[in-house]
Amino acid sequence: MGWWRGLLRSVWGSLSKEVREHVGTDHLGNKYYFIAEYKNWRGQTIREKRIIEAANRKELDYEAGDIPTEWEGNTKE
Repeated sequence: MGWWRGLLRSVWGSLSKEVREHVGTDHLGNKYYFIAEYKNWRGQTIREKRIIEAANRKELDYEAGDIPTEWEGNTKE
């Protein structure tokens, strides 16, 4: 099922105007991305997002301190 999910993700990425900006990587290997506000294909405004690509993708291996609180906080610069 992994290849199917990858295929759908690549098709969706090519159809949407969503552009991921790699912000950084922490000492645990988590990757942080920022997506600026944009308009989708229907003209709707999609607000900005912050996404974390966890180094440890298995939900069972996730612990409460793996994502820094600074990233989870809702602050703007």
